[in-house]
Amino acid sequence: MIHVWVRSTLDWLDEDAFWAQVPSRFKRRAELWNDVLDMPFHVFRHRVKEISAWNLSHMRDTVVTSDWEEIPDGARVLPVDDDDWFSPDLGEILDREWSDALGVHWNPFWLGVPSDAGHHVYATRRRLFPSTPLHWTCDTNNYGLVKTPQAKQLALDHADATDWFDGPGRDRVRRIAGRLSINNRTLGSQTSMRPASRRGELDRTRLLRRLARYKRLYRRTLPGRPPWARPYVARMAELMDQVDPADGS
Repeated sequence: MIHVWVRSTLDWLDEDAFWAQVPSRFKRRAELWNDVLDMPFHVFRHRVKEISAWNLSHMRDTVVTSDWEEIPDGARVLPVDDDDWFSPDLGEILDREWSDALGVHWNPFWLGVPSDAGHHVYATRRRLFPSTPLHWTCDTNNYGLVKTPQAKQLALDHADATDWFDGPGRDRVRRIAGRLSINNRTLGSQTSMRPASRRGELDRTRLLRRLARYKRLYRRTLPGRPPWARPYVARMAELMDQVDPADGS
């Protein structure tokens, strides 16, 4: 049995809890969102989480939990954020192909609006030419691990997981064929909400421009997007249709 571990335990509908734990730098961006857009940031993230939960509910041969301690030692674990998606048959595929590896990974599909020109070129190449080398061997939800005392940090942080997969663990991991997950980098993600430059800050113009691009994104047919993702993409398109400028402009 495959265990799906959802990293976030935040109840997005608890607005007070959200504001109490949001980092100060991102707090300014969430406040800007609420000033500029007519759907509050925490409500948008809750709706995104609902779509992700709906996706996870369609997975077969898996157990979903947000409590790491509930997962037995030695179990096979797939970490995921609360906005990303898996292929419904991923559990069945991994039951057949995981074997005795300590970790597995596969090519993810990235769904989002590039944050800059360089990112746009890279994302386009990845869609059209899946053999393009990944920036990260392990992205947010394209890898799995056997639960050990050392595995939690690797499950928490995909950069640490990449270091292990490419380094000490490289002879104990296995690559699985197929597009088995989607990194759904929404308008409300930290990357989408970052400013145009490291020294700047997100502003109204940039946020509205990205809103327009995200409204188009989920209506487009993208090369390489796996067919299993269609119902979740459609739900995201419906959600984006409900987000508009607060002043109606």
